[in-house]
Amino acid sequence: MSFRSGLKVYRKNKRVPLVSSGDSTLDELLGEGGFQKDLVYLLYGDKKKTSNILLTTSVIAQKSFANGGLGEKIKVAYIDANNRFNPYNVSKFAVSQNLSPRKVLENILIARAFTWDQMVELLENRLSKLEDIKVVLISGITTLFQGYEKQTFEDLLRAISGIKAILYKTKPLILLTAPMNEYSLYRPNGGKILSHFGSVLIMINEDERYTEYVLVQHPYLPENRLLKWKPRLPKRNLANTTKNMTLDCWF
Repeated sequence: MSFRSGLKVYRKNKRVPLVSSGDSTLDELLGEGGFQKDLVYLLYGDKKKTSNILLTTSVIAQKSFANGGLGEKIKVAYIDANNRFNPYNVSKFAVSQNLSPRKVLENILIARAFTWDQMVELLENRLSKLEDIKVVLISGITTLFQGYEKQTFEDLLRAISGIKAILYKTKPLILLTAPMNEYSLYRPNGGKILSHFGSVLIMINEDERYTEYVLVQHPYLPENRLLKWKPRLPKRNLANTTKNMTLDCWF
Protein backbone atom coordinates (compact mmCIF):
# COMPACT_ATOMS: atom_id res chain seq x y z
CA MET A 1 0.00 0.00 0.00
CA SER A 2 1.32 3.44 -0.90
CA PHE A 3 0.15 7.03 -1.12
CA ARG A 4 -0.52 8.81 -4.42
CA SER A 5 -1.02 12.49 -5.08
CA GLY A 6 -4.48 13.78 -5.90
CA LEU A 7 -3.15 14.98 -9.27
CA LYS A 8 -2.10 11.45 -10.23
CA VAL A 9 -5.54 10.12 -9.31
CA TYR A 10 -7.14 12.87 -11.39
CA ARG A 11 -4.97 12.08 -14.42
CA LYS A 12 -5.67 8.34 -14.03
CA ASN A 13 -9.42 9.00 -14.00
CA LYS A 14 -9.12 11.13 -17.13
CA ARG A 15 -7.54 8.18 -18.96
CA VAL A 16 -10.35 5.77 -18.05
CA PRO A 17 -12.42 5.09 -21.20
CA LEU A 18 -16.01 6.31 -21.15
CA VAL A 19 -18.94 4.38 -22.59
CA SER A 20 -21.96 6.35 -23.71
CA SER A 21 -25.33 5.25 -22.35
CA GLY A 22 -27.02 6.03 -25.65
CA ASP A 23 -29.10 8.62 -23.78
CA SER A 24 -27.77 12.15 -24.37
CA THR A 25 -29.46 13.58 -21.25
CA LEU A 26 -27.98 10.90 -19.00
CA ASP A 27 -24.54 11.37 -20.57
CA GLU A 28 -24.82 15.11 -19.87
CA LEU A 29 -25.82 14.41 -16.26
CA LEU A 30 -22.68 12.29 -15.83
CA GLY A 31 -20.53 15.25 -16.81
CA GLU A 32 -17.89 13.50 -18.90
CA GLY A 33 -20.35 11.96 -21.34
CA GLY A 34 -20.80 8.36 -20.24
CA PHE A 35 -20.06 5.52 -17.83
CA GLN A 36 -16.60 4.98 -16.32
CA LYS A 37 -15.36 1.43 -16.08
CA ASP A 38 -14.05 1.76 -12.51
CA LEU A 39 -17.39 2.84 -11.00
CA VAL A 40 -20.53 0.83 -10.13
CA TYR A 41 -23.72 2.48 -11.39
CA LEU A 42 -27.19 2.03 -9.92
CA LEU A 43 -30.06 3.36 -12.03
CA TYR A 44 -33.44 3.18 -10.37
CA GLY A 45 -36.95 4.32 -11.12
CA ASP A 46 -38.83 3.85 -14.39
CA LYS A 47 -38.40 0.23 -15.52
CA LYS A 48 -38.81 0.86 -19.24
CA LYS A 49 -36.30 3.71 -19.32
CA THR A 50 -33.61 1.99 -17.23
CA SER A 51 -34.00 -1.24 -19.23
CA ASN A 52 -33.55 0.63 -22.52
CA ILE A 53 -30.34 2.20 -21.19
CA LEU A 54 -28.95 -1.27 -20.45
CA LEU A 55 -29.80 -2.44 -23.98
CA THR A 56 -28.12 0.52 -25.68
CA THR A 57 -25.08 0.25 -23.40
CA SER A 58 -24.73 -3.46 -24.24
CA VAL A 59 -24.29 -2.44 -27.89
CA ILE A 60 -22.17 0.71 -27.54
CA ALA A 61 -19.72 -1.07 -25.22
CA GLN A 62 -18.89 -3.45 -28.09
CA LYS A 63 -17.60 -0.67 -30.33
CA SER A 64 -13.86 -0.15 -30.79
CA PHE A 65 -11.90 2.09 -28.42
CA ALA A 66 -11.58 4.69 -31.17
CA ASN A 67 -15.38 4.82 -31.52
CA GLY A 68 -16.21 5.11 -27.82
CA GLY A 69 -16.48 1.46 -26.81
CA LEU A 70 -14.44 -1.00 -24.78
CA GLY A 71 -13.13 -2.91 -27.77
CA GLU A 72 -14.58 -5.25 -30.37
CA LYS A 73 -15.52 -8.85 -29.47
CA ILE A 74 -15.85 -8.13 -25.73
CA LYS A 75 -18.31 -10.23 -23.75
CA VAL A 76 -21.32 -8.71 -22.00
CA ALA A 77 -23.18 -10.50 -19.18
CA TYR A 78 -26.87 -9.54 -19.04
CA ILE A 79 -28.94 -10.78 -16.09
CA ASP A 80 -32.60 -10.00 -16.60
CA ALA A 81 -35.24 -10.02 -13.87
CA ASN A 82 -37.43 -7.48 -15.69
CA ASN A 83 -37.87 -9.75 -18.74
CA ARG A 84 -37.28 -6.80 -21.07
CA PHE A 85 -34.34 -7.99 -23.18
CA ASN A 86 -35.43 -7.53 -26.80
CA PRO A 87 -33.09 -8.96 -29.48
CA TYR A 88 -34.94 -7.08 -32.22
CA ASN A 89 -34.35 -3.67 -30.59
CA VAL A 90 -30.73 -4.62 -29.89
CA SER A 91 -30.22 -5.61 -33.54
CA LYS A 92 -31.84 -2.43 -34.84
CA PHE A 93 -29.69 -0.27 -32.55
CA ALA A 94 -26.56 -2.24 -33.55
CA VAL A 95 -27.25 -1.39 -37.21
CA SER A 96 -27.57 2.30 -36.29
CA GLN A 97 -24.11 2.06 -34.67
CA ASN A 98 -22.59 0.38 -37.76
CA LEU A 99 -22.16 -2.93 -35.93
CA SER A 100 -23.11 -6.44 -36.99
CA PRO A 101 -26.32 -7.50 -35.18
CA ARG A 102 -25.23 -11.14 -35.29
CA LYS A 103 -21.89 -10.43 -33.63
CA VAL A 104 -23.45 -8.10 -31.06
CA LEU A 105 -26.01 -10.71 -30.00
CA GLU A 106 -23.39 -13.47 -29.93
CA ASN A 107 -21.33 -11.45 -27.46
CA ILE A 108 -24.23 -10.89 -25.03
CA LEU A 109 -24.60 -13.75 -22.53
CA ILE A 110 -28.13 -13.71 -21.10
CA ALA A 111 -29.59 -15.29 -17.98
CA ARG A 112 -33.15 -14.68 -16.83
CA ALA A 113 -34.43 -14.86 -13.26
CA PHE A 114 -38.10 -15.47 -12.52
CA THR A 115 -37.86 -15.77 -8.71
CA TRP A 116 -35.82 -14.06 -6.02
CA ASP A 117 -33.98 -17.31 -5.25
CA GLN A 118 -32.93 -17.60 -8.91
CA MET A 119 -31.61 -14.04 -8.90
CA VAL A 120 -29.54 -14.66 -5.77
CA GLU A 121 -28.19 -17.93 -7.21
CA LEU A 122 -27.20 -16.28 -10.50
CA LEU A 123 -25.37 -13.41 -8.81
CA GLU A 124 -23.82 -15.30 -5.90
CA ASN A 125 -22.61 -18.44 -7.66
CA ARG A 126 -22.95 -18.28 -11.46
CA LEU A 127 -21.78 -14.79 -12.42
CA SER A 128 -18.21 -15.06 -11.12
CA LYS A 129 -17.65 -18.27 -13.12
CA LEU A 130 -17.88 -16.41 -16.44
CA GLU A 131 -14.61 -15.69 -18.21
CA ASP A 132 -13.42 -12.50 -19.96
CA ILE A 133 -16.52 -10.49 -19.09
CA LYS A 134 -15.98 -6.75 -19.62
CA VAL A 135 -19.52 -5.49 -18.95
CA VAL A 136 -22.07 -6.71 -16.38
CA LEU A 137 -25.65 -5.49 -16.77
CA ILE A 138 -28.21 -6.48 -14.12
CA SER A 139 -31.77 -5.52 -14.97
CA GLY A 140 -34.03 -5.27 -11.91
CA ILE A 141 -31.73 -6.61 -9.20
CA THR A 142 -34.49 -6.17 -6.58
CA THR A 143 -37.56 -6.46 -8.82
CA LEU A 144 -38.23 -9.91 -7.31
CA PHE A 145 -37.41 -8.77 -3.76
CA GLN A 146 -39.56 -10.73 -1.26
CA GLY A 147 -40.73 -8.38 1.46
CA TYR A 148 -38.46 -6.69 3.96
CA GLU A 149 -37.55 -9.53 6.27
CA LYS A 150 -34.06 -10.17 7.63
CA GLN A 151 -33.49 -13.22 5.40
CA THR A 152 -34.24 -11.22 2.26
CA PHE A 153 -31.61 -8.63 3.09
CA GLU A 154 -29.12 -11.37 3.92
CA ASP A 155 -29.82 -12.84 0.47
CA LEU A 156 -29.14 -9.43 -1.08
CA LEU A 157 -25.78 -9.27 0.71
CA ARG A 158 -24.89 -12.68 -0.73
CA ALA A 159 -25.89 -11.54 -4.21
CA ILE A 160 -23.73 -8.41 -3.92
CA SER A 161 -20.78 -10.52 -2.74
CA GLY A 162 -21.07 -12.44 -6.01
CA ILE A 163 -20.96 -9.20 -8.00
CA LYS A 164 -17.87 -8.15 -6.04
CA ALA A 165 -16.24 -11.48 -6.94
CA ILE A 166 -16.40 -10.77 -10.70
CA LEU A 167 -15.49 -7.13 -10.03
CA TYR A 168 -12.20 -8.28 -8.51
CA LYS A 169 -11.74 -10.95 -11.19
CA THR A 170 -12.18 -9.03 -14.46
CA LYS A 171 -12.85 -5.40 -13.37
CA PRO A 172 -15.86 -4.99 -15.68
CA LEU A 173 -18.15 -2.01 -16.14
CA ILE A 174 -21.12 -2.74 -13.85
CA LEU A 175 -24.61 -1.29 -14.28
CA LEU A 176 -27.50 -2.23 -12.02
CA THR A 177 -31.13 -1.20 -12.27
CA ALA A 178 -33.76 -1.40 -9.56
CA PRO A 179 -37.36 -0.29 -9.01
CA MET A 180 -38.33 2.47 -6.61
CA ASN A 181 -39.10 1.54 -3.03
CA GLU A 182 -42.88 1.39 -2.72
CA TYR A 183 -42.72 3.41 0.52
CA SER A 184 -40.40 6.13 -0.73
CA LEU A 185 -40.28 8.78 -3.45
CA TYR A 186 -36.49 8.79 -3.77
CA ARG A 187 -35.03 5.49 -2.51
CA PRO A 188 -34.41 2.29 -4.52
CA ASN A 189 -35.91 -1.02 -3.54
CA GLY A 190 -33.16 -2.76 -1.58
CA GLY A 191 -32.51 -0.11 1.05
CA LYS A 192 -29.11 1.02 2.28
CA ILE A 193 -27.44 -2.27 1.33
CA LEU A 194 -28.02 -1.61 -2.37
CA SER A 195 -27.48 2.16 -2.15
CA HIS A 196 -24.13 1.78 -0.39
CA PHE A 197 -22.90 -0.72 -2.98
CA GLY A 198 -23.37 1.69 -5.88
CA SER A 199 -20.66 4.27 -6.51
CA VAL A 200 -23.06 6.35 -8.61
CA LEU A 201 -26.80 6.56 -7.92
CA ILE A 202 -29.14 7.94 -10.58
CA MET A 203 -32.91 8.21 -10.19
CA ILE A 204 -35.01 8.30 -13.38
CA ASN A 205 -38.70 9.19 -13.27
CA GLU A 206 -41.22 9.44 -16.10
CA ASP A 207 -43.80 12.23 -16.13
CA GLU A 208 -46.48 13.01 -18.69
CA ARG A 209 -44.48 15.99 -19.98
CA TYR A 210 -40.85 15.09 -19.23
CA THR A 211 -38.33 12.51 -18.05
CA GLU A 212 -36.49 13.47 -14.87
CA TYR A 213 -32.85 12.46 -14.29
CA VAL A 214 -31.44 13.02 -10.80
CA LEU A 215 -27.79 12.45 -9.91
CA VAL A 216 -28.20 11.41 -6.28
CA GLN A 217 -24.64 10.32 -5.55
CA HIS A 218 -21.29 10.47 -7.34
CA PRO A 219 -17.70 10.22 -6.03
CA TYR A 220 -16.69 13.64 -7.38
CA LEU A 221 -19.70 15.27 -9.04
CA PRO A 222 -22.31 17.34 -7.16
CA GLU A 223 -25.98 16.44 -7.02
CA ASN A 224 -27.73 17.47 -10.19
CA ARG A 225 -31.12 17.28 -11.90
CA LEU A 226 -31.96 17.44 -15.60
CA LEU A 227 -35.29 17.29 -17.41
CA LYS A 228 -35.86 15.93 -20.89
CA TRP A 229 -39.07 17.45 -22.21
CA LYS A 230 -41.36 15.37 -24.39
CA PRO A 231 -42.87 16.76 -27.59
CA ARG A 232 -46.57 17.56 -27.38
CA LEU A 233 -47.30 15.70 -30.59
CA PRO A 234 -45.22 12.66 -31.62
CA LYS A 235 -43.43 13.10 -34.92
CA ARG A 236 -44.31 10.63 -37.67
CA ASN A 237 -41.24 9.27 -39.38
CA LEU A 238 -42.64 8.14 -42.71
CA ALA A 239 -39.15 7.40 -44.01
CA ASN A 240 -38.49 4.77 -41.33
CA THR A 241 -38.29 1.56 -43.35
CA THR A 242 -37.19 -0.60 -40.37
CA LYS A 243 -40.50 -0.37 -38.54
CA ASN A 244 -42.04 -3.54 -39.98
CA MET A 245 -38.85 -5.57 -40.48
CA THR A 246 -38.39 -8.93 -38.79
CA LEU A 247 -35.33 -10.00 -36.83
CA ASP A 248 -34.27 -12.33 -39.68
CA CYS A 249 -33.64 -9.39 -42.00
CA TRP A 250 -30.60 -8.36 -39.95
CA PHE A 251 -28.94 -11.70 -40.64
